[in-house]
Amino acid sequence: MKKKYKDLVDCVQKTFGSNVMFSKDCILLSDDIYDNIQVRISAQTLRRLMNFIDDGVKISNTSLNYLAVYCGYENYKDFIKLYNDNTKIVDSKDIKYIKLFYSINPKNPSLDENYHNASKNIAKLLLRDNDLLNSTSTFLAKNKSAQIFFYERFPFIDGLSSGYSIHLSKYLKEKNNYESQLFGMSLLYFGYAMSNNSKRSDVLKLINTIPEEQIYHPFPLARKFASNILEHYLNQNEFELEKWINLSIKEASNISKWKREYINFPYFQFILADVLNLIERPQEASEVLEICELDYKRLPDFSMDEGYIETLDLIKAINLFQLGKVSESKSILKRIHSKDIIFIMHDYFQIQRLIIELKMIKIKSSKKYQLKETELNRLINKTKFYFFLDYNKK
Repeated sequence: MKKKYKDLVDCVQKTFGSNVMFSKDCILLSDDIYDNIQVRISAQTLRRLMNFIDDGVKISNTSLNYLAVYCGYENYKDFIKLYNDNTKIVDSKDIKYIKLFYSINPKNPSLDENYHNASKNIAKLLLRDNDLLNSTSTFLAKNKSAQIFFYERFPFIDGLSSGYSIHLSKYLKEKNNYESQLFGMSLLYFGYAMSNNSKRSDVLKLINTIPEEQIYHPFPLARKFASNILEHYLNQNEFELEKWINLSIKEASNISKWKREYINFPYFQFILADVLNLIERPQEASEVLEICELDYKRLPDFSMDEGYIETLDLIKAINLFQLGKVSESKSILKRIHSKDIIFIMHDYFQIQRLIIELKMIKIKSSKKYQLKETELNRLINKTKFYFFLDYNKK
């Protein structure tokens, strides 16, 4: 059995973070699978997979599909195709260097620009190489530096519906303070919402049990508001939707007054304006963006990751288009290139950009329109952000 499913066994062990050497390890593996995808695959089934027992019983297609999901794939068929096409042998030196890097403890990593830039480059490497990420994500989830400088600084928005959630679940398992749980669960919620997965509602219930007074960074707090807005929009609950929009705008007006350490960039308003664009509430999004202009300045001595300011400009362009200010929207779009958008959410925002650019093209049979439409469909299929299929039809 183990030989028949050699690739799957290899991938399961990489995701687990260690080789399954003994029969009793299958109990731990079964628990880890449940913790990550909330599906129970029995230790006995795993023993058959690992060849600890050979009783002639075949592993069901359902179990194979769930094991593939655990490894970060859509299903077993998807695993076979992508793993065989793209998997390469991970160089043990690469794994060693990544582990060594996150073992470094600079005196003040938050202020060390070189350390931050190195973290960003490693994040880019990991997020480009699924096999390398599978081989290291368990270590990263347990390592205190990697929790901050990989998972928290560079949350992979583009991958939330297409495999990254398995790695995010490992982080949630290891770092269980209120703020981290809100951060991680809100991202899980967003991935489910973007892929039209009904699991989102269960995750939102957990999000709303986290006490707000324990949250100190505007990003996770904004994600809580955004999750509730998106949920009530999807459920067509007008009363709750209006309530959460009003609460969020009130918070957007006050947050810079009591979170002064984050005044260099409008984290809260950035997330809020984006979700208001998603649900096509341009007046409210414009109000939030106006707060950005009033409360935040682009300080020359403040180091900000490249891509955030440009992405905020793209949010403004989308808002202007929704307000009917097409020429103003076009002028912003002309100065923002695709490569300028921050890498962790590049595809997500490129999808939104393509949607409004397609609506600006009058001749639907033109080559330009067809090329943009093809690229839009490619990105939606790549990210599995099926929310945008309905969004685009509007």
